[in-house]
Amino acid sequence: MLLNNRNVYNKKSFEIGLTAFELSSINQIEDWKNEFSIVDYYGIIWSGSKKFIHIINGKEYILPKNSFLFIAPNLIQDFVKQPSRSDAYYIVFKQEFYSKSIEDNLKLENSTLFSRDLINIVENSICSAPIFENNYIKYFFTSFENELDIKLAHNLLERIIINGQMETFDIQSQFIQDDFDVELATKFKKLLQDNVNEEKQVSFYIDKLFITKRRLNKATQIVFGKTAKEMIVEELMKNAKILLVNSKMSIKDIALELNFLQETNFTAFFKKNAGISPTKFRQSAPN
Repeated sequence: MLLNNRNVYNKKSFEIGLTAFELSSINQIEDWKNEFSIVDYYGIIWSGSKKFIHIINGKEYILPKNSFLFIAPNLIQDFVKQPSRSDAYYIVFKQEFYSKSIEDNLKLENSTLFSRDLINIVENSICSAPIFENNYIKYFFTSFENELDIKLAHNLLERIIINGQMETFDIQSQFIQDDFDVELATKFKKLLQDNVNEEKQVSFYIDKLFITKRRLNKATQIVFGKTAKEMIVEELMKNAKILLVNSKMSIKDIALELNFLQETNFTAFFKKNAGISPTKFRQSAPN
């Protein structure tokens, strides 16, 4: 089983990139707090049949019953004691589990559903709470022993996200960010996603944006908490991991796809930033 029971988080099983657990006794399990209080994962809390209270970046959010709360990576969370016993669940997934292609990855990263600035709580319009628990949640507790189990869980996760996007479309269109740092950092990120395989130097992007390197770094540090160079490396690594996990391309072909002059250059770059070689990373990924 993915979990020993629905209140025990199993780290080993999270290697496929997806896990879930009940939030009924989160305050008694310090390991969960340590593991998920601030992480580089995406999260979705489903409130169940009662309202649920959650704190993100020090602000309290109240989910109505049968609602979803979408949580972007690296937000500070506090799992608080609920007024009454909860039947809420927390679904956590890694970027590489959801993104089966670079296009999927761009859609996920650019989705305002998982926003760092606007926390989204949306009603579950898929089905009622009892049906959702019995016919959806249980599949996130599958043993994931074969590719069919993984695909089913991925499709159910995708349906939850599509539900959220549909419910928030009208609301999101009303919000316009006019802050220059946000505008600048967002333009850079879009340029980065479109060009990073070919252009790996900060100089290319500052020329496109007509700004200095210092000004770009100021904007990216404020908005994303990273320098422009760090974001370039991160984007390249994401693309590399997606190709390693979800394609049958050779390491040499992936190096060429990412415009590294030699396979050895790509291998050295990947190992420096991931701690293991591309070959070992691919071997450790779920089939």
